[in-house]
Amino acid sequence: MTPIHARLRFIDQFLANFKDLFTPTQMSNFRSIIYGMFHEYKRLNLSAISRKNHINYQNLQYFFSESTWDIHALNDVRLRILQNQSTTRATADGVFAIDDTACPKPHAKHTEGAQYQYCGSLGRDENCNVAVASCFVSNTKHFPIEFKSYIPEDQSKPHSFKSKPDLAKELIDAAVAKNIPFSTIVFDAWYTSTDIIEFIASRKLSFVAETKINRSILITHPKTKQWIHLRAEQIIPIIKEHYVHRLKHVEIPQQNGKLKHVFTYSFKSRLKDCSTPLQIFFIFDKWSDSDNKDVHVLITNNLTMSTQTAIFTYLLRWGIEESFRELKDNFCFDQYQVHDQEQIQRHWILSFLAWSLTYWIKQNACLSKILENSPHSIGQCKEAVASLIIIDSTCLLSKNPKAAEILKIKSQRFKERLKN
Repeated sequence: MTPIHARLRFIDQFLANFKDLFTPTQMSNFRSIIYGMFHEYKRLNLSAISRKNHINYQNLQYFFSESTWDIHALNDVRLRILQNQSTTRATADGVFAIDDTACPKPHAKHTEGAQYQYCGSLGRDENCNVAVASCFVSNTKHFPIEFKSYIPEDQSKPHSFKSKPDLAKELIDAAVAKNIPFSTIVFDAWYTSTDIIEFIASRKLSFVAETKINRSILITHPKTKQWIHLRAEQIIPIIKEHYVHRLKHVEIPQQNGKLKHVFTYSFKSRLKDCSTPLQIFFIFDKWSDSDNKDVHVLITNNLTMSTQTAIFTYLLRWGIEESFRELKDNFCFDQYQVHDQEQIQRHWILSFLAWSLTYWIKQNACLSKILENSPHSIGQCKEAVASLIIIDSTCLLSKNPKAAEILKIKSQRFKERLKN
């Protein structure tokens, strides 16, 4: 099968950065897969890409499963592309967000690394693969940095097991080694362990995180004047009874443009079994109308950070959730039909690359001279690029002597038209 190769200058410019990582044949297949990921599929797989783009399936399968190429090298080049331009790079005013995302595989009983565990996208336990990922987020940008596949503990190989916090620490060290700039590390209550807190402090980095409502915090009791450890949920009524006059007011911007008014109380302290000095912030209200918590407890090792800064910094964490949603909705991050862990990770990095290419196109306004209205979101940009690929492929039909054969056209009249 002879492929019809669409050629969009800005896509080829981006993909040319990866040519040193592949042989010419590998590069051709890599290019075909990335172009193919812009189309819509009921379910993304190599067979669907092959049919949609008139590409030899065996070549794609060999590239994906058998040929030698390194996902880490691809990710390094991807990050270098983004960091080389002011429109796309991470900056010191942003945060380094950490979270995990699950890919449900309810019927894949033999998929390596899949286990019955909590799946956030479904809100319940399900058989799924999990990736722990890092993301850069600022008020104007967000993009995924790296992922680590979480492999549940195997009793036959207990020494090779890495917990999610272990993987999070690896992601932090990797970002520092790659000189990814950020001001603060942010993560939710699941990762707020003593181990993570002291690890970050040992690296002389700052963090803002939420902690669980049952976490023990050192506090001076207002009646006995003695230092005691109380759970956060036990401290809430004490604040309301004895420190109402010390509550501070903070306004939180909402997506609808309105301001949400919350009251806060902060003090310096430590968590039980944790030696790192912290600031503790109690926020008495929901983050938004869709939030199901009436009280949030934030902590930071930055002892001079204001309450408002702590809140605004932590809320940037939602940028990683947005990245996960865009990866899944637009580039099928969770739609793969392979069982081997290496192939799963190859699918994930190709999804990262297709997302990053779209982000690069959007941030650099590559479509501004082509379209009347430039796309404002990753999804809109993907749709616009997909349309341009289709248009370009159609234009190339008349230049391809085997177009009639590829498209399996029976009508002699149409065959003659394709020749002219």
